Amino acid sequence: MNALTIKAYAKLNLYLDITGRRADGYHELKTVMQSVDLFDELTFELSQGTGIELTTDRGDLPTGADNLVCKGILAALSFGGAGHSGLDCRIKVHLKKNIPSQAGMGGGSADCAAAIIAVNELFHLGLYDDELMQVGAMCGADVPFCIKGGTALCEGIGERLTPLSLPDGLFFAISKPDDAVSTPEAYKLFDLCGKPNAGDYAGFETALKSGSVRAIGGSVYNAFTSACAPASVRREIERLSTAGALGAEMTGSGSAVFGIFESKQAAELAANESPLPFSGVYAPAGSGTEIVR
Repeated sequence: MNALTIKAYAKLNLYLDITGRRADGYHELKTVMQSVDLFDELTFELSQGTGIELTTDRGDLPTGADNLVCKGILAALSFGGAGHSGLDCRIKVHLKKNIPSQAGMGGGSADCAAAIIAVNELFHLGLYDDELMQVGAMCGADVPFCIKGGTALCEGIGERLTPLSLPDGLFFAISKPDDAVSTPEAYKLFDLCGKPNAGDYAGFETALKSGSVRAIGGSVYNAFTSACAPASVRREIERLSTAGALGAEMTGSGSAVFGIFESKQAAELAANESPLPFSGVYAPAGSGTEIVR
């Protein structure tokens, strides 16, 4: 096998609390991440030559060494052993981008996760899930979750995962305002005006265990919303709530917003009423990636 295609699924933060700050400057998190069936599609092919050739269907995306796809490829090769520490062939990657950028939906991390899994498959490295997640942690805090996917409590800087389960019959209306706050800027703003440990994780966990979509919707939380959410995000949260969402919140550091609904029809109605250019209805996904060819 010298080629394969992988779906890289987006994520939502159903619950996100900042619990402290470490000596190295990183923030400690307690967040529940959920994969959803919105995905980027990446095709990988080995060919003659050397190096990495990354192309995309979006002209505004970087394609050099700073792209997380390239970082994931190099990290996986390095972790795989001395025999794979260098590129003795050319790796061609084409990225079809569907996950919006600067949305808090983990698009870059998902693409990095796909790259790590692709290298493991194409070079027959034989890395197990926990090893793949170690490679992911070398590349970014959200990457281990994007490798594993599903529903999970993520702690530390996001690298400690505890699997959770979400009840059936739940749909997300997701929309994205044009405004965006970079993740580093979001943390700076939180440090200025946010309140660590302001969320109620025990309440969220109880709602999750109850299996009640209504209870889960009423327990969603994001510490960044009060600290740095633009007015457009707050308006969209209010609009989804008025449109019947059982709970609505920003994901990550934004600016995408999700509303939780018990029926696909209700979610579609709310999404169709959105004035924003990106809006759609998505279901929970059980994995972070999927090899399709």
